[in-house]
Amino acid sequence: MRTSEHSSSPAIQGAILGSLLFLAACASPQPAEMPPQTHQGLTGLRDQMVSGKAQIQRATDAARDLAQRPLAQIEPQINRLAQEVQALEVMATRARGQYETQRDQTQQYFAQWSTELETMSKQVREAGMERREQSIASLDALEKNVDSLRSTFRPYMDALTESAKYLRTDPTPSGVKSITPRIQEALDVEKALMEKIDAVIAQIDVMRGSR
Repeated sequence: MRTSEHSSSPAIQGAILGSLLFLAACASPQPAEMPPQTHQGLTGLRDQMVSGKAQIQRATDAARDLAQRPLAQIEPQINRLAQEVQALEVMATRARGQYETQRDQTQQYFAQWSTELETMSKQVREAGMERREQSIASLDALEKNVDSLRSTFRPYMDALTESAKYLRTDPTPSGVKSITPRIQEALDVEKALMEKIDAVIAQIDVMRGSR
């Protein structure tokens, strides 16, 4: 009976859980290095991530400054928030369009790759198909990470957009006080948002071969 109690102790359970997590991490495939024909799209996405991160930081700083350090003359702070949020929205809209275009071009490349493999010997075709499938799997993983990033960005953006919109109607210290909880919703996800951007950038770097 004592043996049974010992085997279910928190320490042993923690050790087992740690081992399982370690094995799961080891089993996770690393992103494949992508053919250079795809690098333009990957570089474009990386540039979007870097620029977007900088603009998110500016918008977040403006929101934090307004919510936590309001001045007696508060309108310049409100205007700064509105300008940074608008700039971020414009950037995000442009990035979505560029991402869709780059994804279409990449899909065309993979279709051409498959067509060309059909004309080659079995040995080359099999090796090429394996590389192609690895590359597609890496792109699928990247797209999932981008989707996860968007799921965090959208509530952040909605909170700041709504706050800026409200303050156009009520640009007063009392107005700022009333909207501060909504601003705080954006501030609360800043860290997670930045971490997801960094993860996408790091993944792209591996896929481009720049480890």
